[in-house]
Amino acid sequence: MYTQKIQNLIVSSLKKRYPNINIQSLSKDGLLVQKSPDSIDSDYGSSVALRLTKFVKKHPMDIADILYKYLNDTKPDFIDEIKIINPGYLNFSINKKHISSNIKTLALNSGTLDNLFNKKNRNIQIEFVSANPTGPLHVGHIRGAVYGSALSKILNYYGFNVKNEYYVNDAGNQIKEFGISILNQMPNIKLKNKINSNEDSYKGAYISDLAHSIQNEISNLEISEQEIIGNVTKIGVQKMLDIIKKDLNNLNVNFDNWFHETQLFSDKTLDQVLKLLSDKKLILKQDGATWFLSKKLGDERDNVLIKKDLSHTYFFSDIANHYNKFCIRKFDKVINIWGADHQGHIKRTKLAMESLGVKSENLEIKISQMVTIKKGSEKVKISKRSGEYVTLSEIVTEVGSDACRYFFLSRTPDSQLTFDIELAKSQNASNPIYYIQYAHARLTNLIENAKKLNIDFNKISEIHLESDKEISIAKKILEFPEVIEQIAKELEPHHITRYCLELASEFHSYYQSEKIIDEKEIKKTVSKILLSKAILNTVKKCLDLMMISSPKNM
Repeated sequence: MYTQKIQNLIVSSLKKRYPNINIQSLSKDGLLVQKSPDSIDSDYGSSVALRLTKFVKKHPMDIADILYKYLNDTKPDFIDEIKIINPGYLNFSINKKHISSNIKTLALNSGTLDNLFNKKNRNIQIEFVSANPTGPLHVGHIRGAVYGSALSKILNYYGFNVKNEYYVNDAGNQIKEFGISILNQMPNIKLKNKINSNEDSYKGAYISDLAHSIQNEISNLEISEQEIIGNVTKIGVQKMLDIIKKDLNNLNVNFDNWFHETQLFSDKTLDQVLKLLSDKKLILKQDGATWFLSKKLGDERDNVLIKKDLSHTYFFSDIANHYNKFCIRKFDKVINIWGADHQGHIKRTKLAMESLGVKSENLEIKISQMVTIKKGSEKVKISKRSGEYVTLSEIVTEVGSDACRYFFLSRTPDSQLTFDIELAKSQNASNPIYYIQYAHARLTNLIENAKKLNIDFNKISEIHLESDKEISIAKKILEFPEVIEQIAKELEPHHITRYCLELASEFHSYYQSEKIIDEKEIKKTVSKILLSKAILNTVKKCLDLMMISSPKNM
């Protein structure tokens, strides 16, 4: 809240005193305004004077003194004091009455948090999970699912028009092999020409389950062998998608759209893309295959689009898929969340889209790294040769959606993550999501107890933030808009997990050290209840944005 306001004030002063300075060049080294460290007696600080030295050739203390005069002359009510600190920092202290006023507003009107950000005229699509519909989702898919759904929710809250999408790979050799794998588990279906599976055959109990289920549906149909193969494959894919949708729903993940790869064939998008690349002299037919000349654009090598057997590569479908997003459905920005095994595809995909007229910065690809699962000190073996593995459903069933969402969201996606099942299941302060939800329940009961005692708080109630803990909590609450702003810029929603845990921790400490409800001190109690209500509203909003439940009792 205050970071942006102070930054606006500084920028305004810079434009008056140094109109020729490029503000963006000053911001290359980081934000112009940051929270002051605990050792400094102020709330916010700026190193803008030090950054200006290379442009105006003056000592930073002299520049700070010049800026101070401009800033102090136009100092708004929310700033209590501006100070210069050697070697040229400008430090700002926020007026406590202004903090109190904002806390009271938030306490009395939870909708305040719903109106922080203006609607933005930008359409964003986020594609995530997008696992092949040839098996159940495994534990590795949880991270991308949680990351994508939380990012979508937060960007939408920030004001963007956001749609999330699951891209269904329902074309190609892996789908054919999936159908054959099911068919070969159907002893009652007799084919004149037996189809043999190869080493890529799909295994696992789920294939047998699908075979048993589908066999009952097609056994009475009078159709040709080729139709049997097509029907088994089609029904198998749909049943697998139904399972995937159910598993994701149990993790509180839903999609606005399920886009099928087969649509790119039926609506001729692939042909359209091939012609466009051909017109740009980026297509070569050689040795029976069709190549995309990506080396011309800076890639390490050229890439095959259509193989000798006329089958299409994943890369070709990826280009057509993104062409559809940008050029047909007209999204302004597309964010893809890919697994670590797709990292090598980023450069060539971006190059292909640039060749089709899409700006590189409008396609953002985030990588979700692998996850290690453990129970206490023991690592859990994720996969087996038989094709069995730890599924998303098993993990969600064991620890619950809330714990899954919090822990898998708590680290930046490109870092390694170790998920401790026993910690996630624990019901004590060592478990961060339990600690946060317990804060929400405790706050809810606190407010209810005050109401039962007829301790009323309304718009004429006074709030006085007196203790250091109260001031610290109030400042932490008012950091919330800045956390959302940071997530929107960096596309990394893990910041909200840290922020919510810090706020919950400060509340628990406050609750244990101070008596909040005191019938002998009604005015003080009302003030503390107003602060508690503001904490409650903020914690609840954080949990909502993380798509985690807000329990009233624990």
